[in-house]
Amino acid sequence: MVNGRKWREQVRGVVLTAVSFLIVSSVMFALRAHLSVATTALVLVIPVILGVMIGGFSVGLVGIVLGFVIYDFVFIPPYYTLSVGQTQNWIALGVFVVVVILVSRVVASLKDARSLAMEREQNARRLFELSKLLLGEKELTELLETVANSVQLTFGFETVVLLLQGPEKLEVGASAGQLFSPEELNQLIPEIGVPATLYRTSEDGAQTLFSLALTAAGRPMGLLVMRGSHAQSPDAQLLSTFANHAALAIEQAQLKQQALQAKLLEETDRWRRALLGSVSHDLRTPLASIKTAASALSDSSADLDPNQRLELLETISVQTDRLTRLVVNLLDMSRIEAGVLTPRPSTVEVAELIEEGIDALGDDQARGQIQVRSCPHDIFVSADHILISQVIANLLENAVRYSPKGKPITIDVSSSDTKVLLSISDSGPGVPAEQRERVFELFHKDSERGNTGLGLSIARAFVSAHGEDITLNNSDSGGARFSFSLPLVPIDEYGYLDDQAAPD
Repeated sequence: MVNGRKWREQVRGVVLTAVSFLIVSSVMFALRAHLSVATTALVLVIPVILGVMIGGFSVGLVGIVLGFVIYDFVFIPPYYTLSVGQTQNWIALGVFVVVVILVSRVVASLKDARSLAMEREQNARRLFELSKLLLGEKELTELLETVANSVQLTFGFETVVLLLQGPEKLEVGASAGQLFSPEELNQLIPEIGVPATLYRTSEDGAQTLFSLALTAAGRPMGLLVMRGSHAQSPDAQLLSTFANHAALAIEQAQLKQQALQAKLLEETDRWRRALLGSVSHDLRTPLASIKTAASALSDSSADLDPNQRLELLETISVQTDRLTRLVVNLLDMSRIEAGVLTPRPSTVEVAELIEEGIDALGDDQARGQIQVRSCPHDIFVSADHILISQVIANLLENAVRYSPKGKPITIDVSSSDTKVLLSISDSGPGVPAEQRERVFELFHKDSERGNTGLGLSIARAFVSAHGEDITLNNSDSGGARFSFSLPLVPIDEYGYLDDQAAPD
């Protein structure tokens, strides 16, 4: 591309020189009788200078030859012959040639210096613009794509592939333009321990391949591979400088990614320690109760009547269920924090979800307090069966915890055109408005009872995974009222009329 542009400039310079000679010669030919030989020589320098300014010194040589012929043939007697005649004419002609050569050389040098200055300015500007693209808070993947696209657009390559150091060998990190075939990539990726720098790896017709090593602080970061059929010859210094900047940016992004991973591991470890510390009391309480009841039952010297034995067995059963629910909540919270919670919604009847939530509570005494006050039959929702049953169980467990024994815990169900709203109300003291959001926090502790918000946090996470939300308000009786919605599934979508019964 550079050679083609230079050739076009030279052609334009020759054409301009010839046209200028024609114009100047025509004007001076009309005034030849009034012009001296020396004056004519000075004027004929002008077309040569114009040609040199456009096409360089090589065009100036063409102009010198053309000017010599015109000067001798038209303006030095005897006219229209190449004979010079008098000695002074030889001197004038020689001075003309020397002056034109010197002037052409000076003008060509100035043109080359100007072109070099402009090229350096352009390269500096291009490097500045390329470097700006590397700045900012970019993720590693985005940064690699920016580097590949910038090199392709700036230097006109057909294909740019950025290879990064993998566990065993170089791997493709990003690419721009046409893709290399797997066979080509296998040929381009050097063997382990083989150095790589800017070089022409192969040339097949018009196809040319280049590669450039990316290093930061003497440490290899990867390899930049480029291919171009009509690409301009890459400026080795500019490309190498940009490659160094890109390597530093890539290293910074990798270090940032590693720091983020280390921070995540630290946060995960901190979260686990805090979680275990938060639930340690809840874990010890049922274990201590089970241990005490089991020891009393196994003590052969203890004189226990049947009612006492039954009460101890009931304690073991209740505390085991409580411990099971706590362990399940811990496992569920680990899934939530790990980001692997994925609901699998299906069509399920609301009454079935409520019944399973009550069964999951595993507390026969509490079952007597629970009242399903309103639940229309044949209402179906789209929900994950297991997750929503656990939500209901967690909300019921919270209601049992805060409701006095024997006081009712109510479940209400209402529906609209698109949603089904489930509400669970207790008979406790309620929750002040300023604390209603905090009860859903993972490590929230009630100032009076010291209970954690683990179950409520899980309930909100499960409901949020369905694209819904759970809210807390106080009921008319003053107790806490938790409500959440689920998408309604019209029965007629599944081939049942409103007056037909849904399947069990």
